[in-house]
Amino acid sequence: MRLLHGKPLAEELHATSAQRTARLRDRGVEPRLAVVSVGADPAANTYLQRLVGHGRRLGIVVDDVSLPRESAEATVAGTLERLGADPRVNGMLLLTPLPGKLDEGHLVDHIAREKDVEGMNPFNVGLLADGRPRFVPSTAEAIVELLKFHGVSLRGARAVVIGRSTVIGRPAAYLLLNEDATVTIAHRGTAELAAITRTADVVVVGIGRAGFVKGDILRSGATVIDAGINVTPQGIVGDVDLASVSAVAGALSPVPGGVGAVTTELLLRNVITATEHQRKD
Repeated sequence: MRLLHGKPLAEELHATSAQRTARLRDRGVEPRLAVVSVGADPAANTYLQRLVGHGRRLGIVVDDVSLPRESAEATVAGTLERLGADPRVNGMLLLTPLPGKLDEGHLVDHIAREKDVEGMNPFNVGLLADGRPRFVPSTAEAIVELLKFHGVSLRGARAVVIGRSTVIGRPAAYLLLNEDATVTIAHRGTAELAAITRTADVVVVGIGRAGFVKGDILRSGATVIDAGINVTPQGIVGDVDLASVSAVAGALSPVPGGVGAVTTELLLRNVITATEHQRKD
């Protein structure tokens, strides 16, 4: 089985981004990303720390805007509005999942579309659905970019995406569709999942359930992209049962070491793009 490592692609992306931030620095411009979290869970905290570290190496300032878990929706919305109006902030990211009764579908309306580097505002979601992506959820984009980097043929391929979240499943399906794959989205209401996944050339999973995908639901030789992040006592693991899948799949993205590193670089690339658009002077 071939492992689809993300590091080589992440290094390419990082090198290109470093050149772009250098040009911005020459103009006296320092890109800034504000990451808003509300009682963030361990997986989200892991992602934030990765953004801070990688951003520092690129010369991108990453601000941790942490709100208490019990924050009211109006407080979170007000924070997003404030950051959207702040000329020092070039990119905004709202970490999910959100706790309690906070309505993600309402809060993303308050992310300024020109700073929406994770593609969560309905305006950017609509552009993606229309086949005209601008800012795209970085994990979804990383999935497709990793497949293309490793030469996995997508045109005409049968792809099954397990999960319909707004940050992984749905946007990944749109992006795969843009690559001319034939796409099926499976979710908790899907009956006979194995009958569907056994027809797939490419299986993508990102549902946050450790070991969910096992080898017995895959077609022999299938390519599997694991976008899950689960913090366990044994460390960070994905949504794939490595032992059983390794015996069946033809290729697999590892966790850690697969999609995650690419996700970080793509998100930061979006921050640079947003900064360039805002500072055209």
